[in-house]
Amino acid sequence: MADPEIILVFASNTEILNAEDHLEDKGLPFTLVPVPKEVNPNCGLAISLVESDHDLVLPALESAGLRPTSAYRRDGNDFSDWPLGH
Repeated sequence: MADPEIILVFASNTEILNAEDHLEDKGLPFTLVPVPKEVNPNCGLAISLVESDHDLVLPALESAGLRPTSAYRRDGNDFSDWPLGH
């Protein structure tokens, strides 16, 4: 069974692009995806990662001063709020 996905949403396009650059520089696993309409009907980009990688990705973002405004756990077609303090 595939690991559930975590979707990280940021306040602005600038922040998401900075997060993308930082994670790429660190060689950390993530995917840039459109924000799923199930969690936010507005256009935008988000960072997607498998749940098991959150303990690598979130500290790297926080150390660079990049904090998502919200996070969601996607398991199949189901989305739920995911606490950022994980």
